[in-house]
Amino acid sequence: MPEPHETPTRCEFDMDKLVIQFDEVFPSAVSMIDGVVDKIMGLIEQSHCWDDAESLDLVLREALANAIVHGNRSDPQKSVRICVAVQADCRMLIVVKDAGSGFDPSGLPNPVVGQSIFADHGRGIFLINRLMEDVQFSFEHGTAVYMRRTLAKRQ
Repeated sequence: MPEPHETPTRCEFDMDKLVIQFDEVFPSAVSMIDGVVDKIMGLIEQSHCWDDAESLDLVLREALANAIVHGNRSDPQKSVRICVAVQADCRMLIVVKDAGSGFDPSGLPNPVVGQSIFADHGRGIFLINRLMEDVQFSFEHGTAVYMRRTLAKRQ
């Protein structure tokens, strides 16, 4: 992101063969999460691709909450961008980008061992890694998480 108050750069997708394309920028307010997730889940439900809806819903909510709370520190002057693309072969890409300075993913404590088990937070990245096939981070002009998964085709 060039500046925290500016709109993040457009998410890049291979535009060929997309059956779903969603790209939205919204202010860093936790109250926005339900509406954004509902829109995305509605699009996926209408497609010929489908999968474990609860897992996808959870991934979307965790990634957006992390971007708002940790990345943008709940500053409504900063934006979050979410891009979702599903190709005809049911490969899905979700990108969530915030204005945050980044973090070291390998430095996050394991939330299922030791005292972390009792924490009331700190499971988002762990869950995302477990529920998606590929998760990568980029720390250029903000923090972006790229999440990939192949959905099942409906019969």
